[in-house]
Order: sequence, then structure tokens, then C-alpha cells
Amino acid sequence: MLIPTSQNTRSITDMRENTIKLLEEVKKLGLVYLFNRTNPEAVILSIEEFQSLQELIEDHLDELEAEKLSREKVGRKIPLKQVIKRYQQSSRV
Repeated sequence: MLIPTSQNTRSITDMRENTIKLLEEVKKLGLVYLFNRTNPEAVILSIEEFQSLQELIEDHLDELEAEKLSREKVGRKIPLKQVIKRYQQSSRV
């Protein structure tokens, strides 16, 4: 529901006069657009909607990073057993 409608828009006055009711609507609808006169000023998101957006952004950034890393040139590969052996020897010293 990303389009402002009469059901998901409220005024600054609504927020000032009945904040608890506004927060209940946000929880029910997921988001409410806040207007000052006829100008959109803010969007209030439920915590669930906010967390969902955060996860989407983090997933997208992870995909971009993975794509970037997949294009990097790989140097000489060392087998895991050899790395483990090297670190075991250095920890004994």
C-alpha cells in the first residue's frame, strides 16, 4: 500500500490530537502518510514494516557485494588442509 489514500493519510493535527490512535493505525496498516495542510511531510512505518525494509536493503547490499567479489581476480589458491597445518605449526612455537 504505497499510494496515499484517504485510509492511510493523516494530518499533523491528527498526530498532535490523538497520537495513540495514529500509532494504532500505523500498526494496523503498516504505514501512514503524514500531511501538513496538503503537503506530504513524512511517512510513519510500523516496526514490522521498517524491519522488513531494512532486511530487503541489507539483502540487496549483500548481493551487490557478492557480485563485486565474484568479479575480482583470484590469486594462488591454497588448500584448506595446508592452511590449517601452517596455523597449527605456528601456534606451537
